Amino acid sequence: MIHELDLVKKYKPVIMMDKLEPFTIDAMGYTVFRETRSSSSFPKREVEIHSSETAFAIEYAIWYDYDIQHLYELEHLWVYVGYDGTVQKVEASFHGKYLNMVDLDTGEINLWEDTHPVVYAQPGKHALVPDPRVIRMIPVWKESCMEKAGMDGVLVQDMFEEEIHTDDELQKMTEMYIRAVYGFVPSMEFRPFLLENDKLMTWEELKASIPGRVNGQIEVIREYFNK
Repeated sequence: MIHELDLVKKYKPVIMMDKLEPFTIDAMGYTVFRETRSSSSFPKREVEIHSSETAFAIEYAIWYDYDIQHLYELEHLWVYVGYDGTVQKVEASFHGKYLNMVDLDTGEINLWEDTHPVVYAQPGKHALVPDPRVIRMIPVWKESCMEKAGMDGVLVQDMFEEEIHTDDELQKMTEMYIRAVYGFVPSMEFRPFLLENDKLMTWEELKASIPGRVNGQIEVIREYFNK
């Protein structure tokens, strides 16, 4: 039997990133679904497994220390795999919702080496789309990377509200820091990014590490203004 982590490596997505993107993917948490159940990391999402045709699905929780408008980012991608090992369907997160990842012209899934889904990340914001043409349809996609950079400060999800704390001063410092350090003009030229295998971890491991990751970046921001 193939070990679960080997499956995660086999179907790990290739993320096409803007060549001027200032942030990198720092980790991916994974969950393997062999039956229908709710996602632990994507609120209100139930991952449906039709066992007559689908062997399993892998949820990748994609971690960035920053979004161009706020501190930290968690995007998601789901790969559904048949009993013969072929990729049946790919879905990915898009501003709190999710989309099918299919070629806009052919309706087919874009794959590298038969098993790795290829998707595009919105510059700075990291919402996932199957085709870079979709990015230009998103309101203020370019402005969010420049004059609107940092405007949301420190993002605190409900699941971390006991461990990550902010206030008006920190919100303003974070806004100023992101805009000054990371503001950029997207090139809309993309290059592939494939995360190193040693940065893969279970969702539970990633979740446990998030408060430390965020609070570490908060300290970086405070030091930036105190130097």
